[in-house]
Amino acid sequence: MSSTTPPTRSTNCPPARPSSTCKTTSRRPTACASSSPSPATRPRSSSTCTPSEPPPLQSRRRYPSPRHAPRHSHPSRSRGITSRGFTTSRGVTTLASAALAFVTTLACVPALPEPDESDPEALAREETRSVELRFLRLDAKNFVQVLTKEDLKTKFPERVLRETWLLDMDLEPLIGNALDILVNTPAEEAYALPQPSLNMWKLLNMTPANTVLDGTSLAPLLGVGKAVGLAPTLILSDLVDLDPNANIITIPLTKTAVLADVIATHPNALWRRGPVTTEAPDGLYPVSKNSMPVSLYDVLTDFADLPKNFGPAFGSTIRYDGEEYTTSDHPGFVASASPIVAATDDFSMTVQVNLNALPYKGVDLTNVAVASINSTSSQIGGVFDFSNDKWLEIKGLIPELTIDEMTMAIHENPVFIAGGTKQEPEQQGDSQAWNLPLYEFEALIADVARRKSADIPDHCTIYSPEGNVKCPPPKGDVKCPLQAVKVCTGDNGVADDGVEPSHWTTIAVDNSVILDDPPPKPAYFWDILLEVAQVRLHDGGLAEGEGDIAFSLKDIPAGITTAALEQQIRKNIQNNPAALAALAELLNENTDGAADFYYYVAGPDAPKSQQGDWLYFITPDDIANNTSGDAVRKYSYDHPGFYTDPGLATKVSSLTAVDGDTTHEKVQVHPGDVLYIEDDAGSVFKIEVEEKPGRHKVALAVTRVD
Repeated sequence: MSSTTPPTRSTNCPPARPSSTCKTTSRRPTACASSSPSPATRPRSSSTCTPSEPPPLQSRRRYPSPRHAPRHSHPSRSRGITSRGFTTSRGVTTLASAALAFVTTLACVPALPEPDESDPEALAREETRSVELRFLRLDAKNFVQVLTKEDLKTKFPERVLRETWLLDMDLEPLIGNALDILVNTPAEEAYALPQPSLNMWKLLNMTPANTVLDGTSLAPLLGVGKAVGLAPTLILSDLVDLDPNANIITIPLTKTAVLADVIATHPNALWRRGPVTTEAPDGLYPVSKNSMPVSLYDVLTDFADLPKNFGPAFGSTIRYDGEEYTTSDHPGFVASASPIVAATDDFSMTVQVNLNALPYKGVDLTNVAVASINSTSSQIGGVFDFSNDKWLEIKGLIPELTIDEMTMAIHENPVFIAGGTKQEPEQQGDSQAWNLPLYEFEALIADVARRKSADIPDHCTIYSPEGNVKCPPPKGDVKCPLQAVKVCTGDNGVADDGVEPSHWTTIAVDNSVILDDPPPKPAYFWDILLEVAQVRLHDGGLAEGEGDIAFSLKDIPAGITTAALEQQIRKNIQNNPAALAALAELLNENTDGAADFYYYVAGPDAPKSQQGDWLYFITPDDIANNTSGDAVRKYSYDHPGFYTDPGLATKVSSLTAVDGDTTHEKVQVHPGDVLYIEDDAGSVFKIEVEEKPGRHKVALAVTRVD
């Protein structure tokens, strides 16, 4: 195929002087020289405009550089944030175009030739074409961008907003506040609640004095009271080592168990959405313990997705950082919730950035076409100057986050779960409660009871009609009174039955005491409390499976102030600048074409050994997005990187840090180097590095191997 010459069009200089002329040829626009520049538009000394485009491709077969490669058709893009960048109040479409506008005011730039819309044919096997790439920098320092609530909601794709992570909000204060509100609900309001919620309110307010033992294995203690004149309250109070009127199930214990068993087992409390990267190929990232991930979308929509995010969820297998993690199905714990208003209508984010506003030039291997790569992602680590307090300013946050109304749910198992009767496994026992999903009521209560047992010291107490006594008595000549009841936690002191483990509870009744029912069998403390809680949960005639708890609470403080919220956001972004990478890229959207790799020149501050030319293999972040924020093509490279052999057995590239970039496979190149690379279609190409055509330029000969 013969070489193709791009069509040309006439160019015009500003009408400064009649002697000012512009020249163009079929190959490239030339300098526009003015012999007598206008004082209004030119400095006094004569000047020469620099070409607006690099020299033509120096190739064995010369083809124009298409706007899009034939194998990757890109949807048309209208100007604006949804396609090419955020339009500021001054009409600047992107950061790069702002810089370009500034440059063009300083020099006469001739009009560009019309691009050739025809796409070059794909490179044939064993065919070679040469391509020349130029590295350009235009550093924007302290570029200020203000994004209002309306800007963010209407001009950014929803997916980008959802994936723009701001912080993991600690849920411990919220859960603690919710439980506190429930426990302190006035009785007259509590008795108006649905029966399961009322029963939960009773459980959280259960004390030794008000515990109803009917229907439980502790019911025989009522008979002991009648037989020897002992109040069951006295024995139960000693058993739990509490004052008769103190709550057995406390808010701190319940809060800890709810966080660990109900919330921390929900898939969306373990993983959050984010951009797809080599580290997170599923686009999922771990969430901090006992936290709720908060995205920019949540803030802008008043957490509208809270019931959806923490409602029923399916488990899955997640790939992250080279490992696989599995989550399980979950029935959810938020049944409904009113909006959590976090941002006023005056909400805004102001950022100051420092970055190279120009794209990197790369090559689409399919037809050796020059393409542009958005440079923001690779330099995101240095975009923000964290030494400047004004690098991020957030305005319009609500002083204190409060949930007007939320219904929390805890689900029970459909069958009664008996407590254990064996000591093994040690400090657990054989109750099936330990084999249930942690979020189920029975497993939750068993966990709360075991946590409570840590506060109960091992001890034995003997009760008689004379009261609480110690036997043997201090003086040998004093006889022990009738040991009507002996309650022990831990070793019971009987020499011939071995040593009981800690928290093992035995209640022994003297044979002289006649009971209608035998005393409860020995068990761990938590086995006893599990049984009592299950029976009481079904008060009011509820059958097994009808005890699912759903309690609605109002005016729940989230437990975080605006100042703390902003501080956490700033801290998280400072630790992970990539959190704002997608937004930053849209502000400076200039990807064009479908490059497989691109050319980079290390900055002046890089070590001497890194100075010079580099080739970078693209990452998923380098692929352009459509107006919905989704990648226009899949990242389907089987062998990313550069190799020394056509079989791709020996990789020569690495993730070496260059100017802060550690995500790209990269290799430093010199004239004479030979590399091999595979594109996303599985074809292998040879790259020969030719003599440098100039400073910050590289010439490559590309041959398709197979």
